[in-house]
Amino acid sequence: MQKIWGEKPYRSLDWQLKNQFGEKVYKLALNGGMSCPNRDGKVGRGGCIFCSEGGSGDFAADGHLSVTEQIAFQKESLRKKKPAKKYIAYFQAYTNTYAPVEYLRKIFTEAIADPEVVILSVATRPDCLPEEVLDLLAELNEQKPVWIELGLQTMHEETAQMIHRGYDLPALNRR
Repeated sequence: MQKIWGEKPYRSLDWQLKNQFGEKVYKLALNGGMSCPNRDGKVGRGGCIFCSEGGSGDFAADGHLSVTEQIAFQKESLRKKKPAKKYIAYFQAYTNTYAPVEYLRKIFTEAIADPEVVILSVATRPDCLPEEVLDLLAELNEQKPVWIELGLQTMHEETAQMIHRGYDLPALNRR
């Protein structure tokens, strides 16, 4: 088989981003200071069994810092190891659409205001995407690409209950 796309027989995300942005793009793990309905009692307590105390954001910057400060800290840390110049602002810890839309607008807009941030990536749950949040994300997508990461974990309801996921599979189809 002939190798293409960066010497691989498939298109990797790394190849696609280099092709689109002209160089390697690095993720900056950010903490928007949110919780999760599966931790705060709205849906459950304690979270899913696969989620750490940091809400799977163990590598995210300190949530007590502003988004601008987190980005600066993460960039500085990364630049000590790599010649990075372009970034994905990745809101990873907990459920990053589980807040009032005004707050989400503030932190997401702050992240994409950085000229070296070329993509906004938001990890969330399908049951935490009301219309007003989807409208905000669509609006921001007109400024810079917006990626939504939905953690499915399993398609089996029995397993979903065992891991305490906190939403049923039809939540993915309610849009």
